[in-house]
Amino acid sequence: MKPRFLFPNYCRIIGWIIAVPALIAGIWGIFNEFKFDFLFVELPFHYLLDDGVLQSTKEPSRLELGDEVVSIALIVGLGLVAFSKCKIEDEFVSQIRLESLQWAVYVHFGFLLFATIFVYGIYFFNVMVVNMFTPLLIFVGRFQYLVYVHNHGK
Repeated sequence: MKPRFLFPNYCRIIGWIIAVPALIAGIWGIFNEFKFDFLFVELPFHYLLDDGVLQSTKEPSRLELGDEVVSIALIVGLGLVAFSKCKIEDEFVSQIRLESLQWAVYVHFGFLLFATIFVYGIYFFNVMVVNMFTPLLIFVGRFQYLVYVHNHGK
């Protein structure tokens, strides 16, 4: 069976080059706030968004886009790693890919259920931010591990 909707194999390397620094920056950003001067954007209008209420202000509005850049890089990088063809893309690899994806969804929703029951307040928001990336992280981790074990023996 010919795999459909997969990127070429060389995209996996590009994905790792993008994903690893983004993952490190994301983990760093969770524990330490980082801001880059070149990632600030001046908005052409003035506003202050506070608790969902749009209020006018006299000061120029600046947005810091570091979190957004790291999130986009992590999603793109992990997406390329996850959905690039292996050098040998056979039925067994397709089966591992399918089972890893199913396993990642189960674990992701398990985390989500756990967090919904036991985590409250701003911590719940933080868990939800991290939870955006868990399906791809779990899928890539499990798939790469199973392919490695299959290729190099147990």
